[in-house]
Amino acid sequence: MVRCAADLIARHGVAGTSIGDVLAAADAARGSVYYHFPGGRAQLMAEAVYFAGEVLGAELNRARRRPLPDAVAAVAGIWRRRLIETDFEVGCPVAAGAQARERDPEAAEAGEEVFLQWTHLLAARFREEGFDDRRADELADAVLSGIEGAVVLCRARRSVEPLDRVVLTLNELVRRPVPETVTDAEPR
Repeated sequence: MVRCAADLIARHGVAGTSIGDVLAAADAARGSVYYHFPGGRAQLMAEAVYFAGEVLGAELNRARRRPLPDAVAAVAGIWRRRLIETDFEVGCPVAAGAQARERDPEAAEAGEEVFLQWTHLLAARFREEGFDDRRADELADAVLSGIEGAVVLCRARRSVEPLDRVVLTLNELVRRPVPETVTDAEPR
């Protein structure tokens, strides 16, 4: 049920995923939801987001181990494959969960937690390349938000072109030295 719920969330969002949809996809009896998920739909949606986070996080972890420019492309490649294989039907279930704050706060909390884990994972990779903590965190946010945003555009346009473009831009960003900034306290 959790796997089916994660797939449905990736396709329809949390709000668009009902218990009935999950039961039909999992070929499960209605009573099994409340037996396995005493917290009902809210618990099932949150667990589906966590599950998707673990599955995608494992792929992200493998991708991040590659040389830096290849790592960014490999992270995007996870989404490229998913988009093409599903004819642009599947988005990110973690993003869908994170955006469900008003109606499904448990799913939103799960999405927020997973994104934080992914950000830490990516930032650790940038630290391995010698970036300081602040810059590593900035780059991790840039990669994650760039790719997640590109996935939305890919689905809207039914093309992987936005993802390909963002990979080129992100690779330039991770190669570019940090510009020096002038503070007001420093003489100009």
